[in-house]
Amino acid sequence: MLAEVTPSEPAKKNRIVFIDIGRGLGALLVFYSHIAHPWVKAKGEHAPYIDFIEALTSNPMHMSTQGIGQIAVPFFFLVSGFVVTPIALRQGTGRFAVNRLIRVYAPMVFVVLLTALLILVHLHPPATPGQSQELTPLTVLTNTLLVNYLINPQIVLVPVAWTMIVEVLFYVILMLLLPVLRRWVWLAIAIEITFIFVVMTSGRQLTAEYFLFAVNVSYLPIMIIGQVIWATTSKKIPLWAGGVFGALAWSLYVLGDVIDVGRVDTSYNLAMAFAVVCFLMGIFAEPKLKQRRFWTALSERSYSIYLLHMLVTFVLLNLLRPAVPLPLALIIVIACVFGVVEVSYRFVERPSHALARRLSHKPKDGDSTPKPIPVSAEITVELAPVSTHRPRPRPQPSEERTVVMRPVPRNGRHAAPPRHQRRVTPNR
Repeated sequence: MLAEVTPSEPAKKNRIVFIDIGRGLGALLVFYSHIAHPWVKAKGEHAPYIDFIEALTSNPMHMSTQGIGQIAVPFFFLVSGFVVTPIALRQGTGRFAVNRLIRVYAPMVFVVLLTALLILVHLHPPATPGQSQELTPLTVLTNTLLVNYLINPQIVLVPVAWTMIVEVLFYVILMLLLPVLRRWVWLAIAIEITFIFVVMTSGRQLTAEYFLFAVNVSYLPIMIIGQVIWATTSKKIPLWAGGVFGALAWSLYVLGDVIDVGRVDTSYNLAMAFAVVCFLMGIFAEPKLKQRRFWTALSERSYSIYLLHMLVTFVLLNLLRPAVPLPLALIIVIACVFGVVEVSYRFVERPSHALARRLSHKPKDGDSTPKPIPVSAEITVELAPVSTHRPRPRPQPSEERTVVMRPVPRNGRHAAPPRHQRRVTPNR
């Protein structure tokens, strides 16, 4: 007798896989672009393999100034709008504020202090062209808190950290609008879009600090698009409203290019278009994607990769070149970058995540000591799961049959049928 073989159940996912893949690839693309452009091209290095990659990617996509990694930034912003919005709704204002504060600023403290140490020993960390790296206790504090991007003149110790002040502004807006967002998602999005429009169009009318604020606000429409995608796919707003809000947010981002609010070149709109297309493709592909340890690990380290890659790369290349050939120097640099990233993740980022989860965890009734929560990124599945396997048909019970029982005829005559019919159900 053969045993019945049942198909194995698909592994359950507790993360949105396309976001893990997108974050991991995005961090690697930014890493590559900061090697190819601010270093190899700016310093006139000879690297035919990088020229070949650029000829296939950055050049035909009109991103030759900043590189193909430019797509990663709007993708990260889309992820924030899509993922962080439901997290804020779930946690509430207080717990959300504590969670974001620890998650954002603990790694920033580490990176700013490491940068300050390298400046003190004259190891030449990367600098933004035209901006000072004056090192004082005040500049260390302002860079750690990210408010240096709202102060004129700007003193930037960590050039890649400009995206984090945009993130923080989005978190603050979320917390302020959380009561509205809980009841009327459409109204909260409308308020956000109106706020962005007012700030952007009045950016040059007031002080220089206010203009810097407007420059950072001009990137918020990308997060609003991610928020609109979340609201539409989770049926918080109808599809037509999502289309209207998405078009308005898109127009606001394009307006930043029209009125020249802090744009370096004309590639920003195209980069956002690629990011949105990739994001939507990821949503459609999500049901068929499998959760893998590699993508999960890379995604969880993407923040540390983003903050540290440029610092470690520039310091080491300044030390190695020209004594060490560029291909060998790049191998050494890549290995060291991931080594430093692993140290940051294990001893700074992961413990800060655990602390953030513990402090923002809401204990159940009657449980005064919340159970420890496993350390992982907050990329949890918010999408409605779509099964890719057909369920096996269950055996249907046999239908009930009604049999009319007639009495046995007597003397060749049939008796009249009974008034009630008797139901006889076959054995199942």
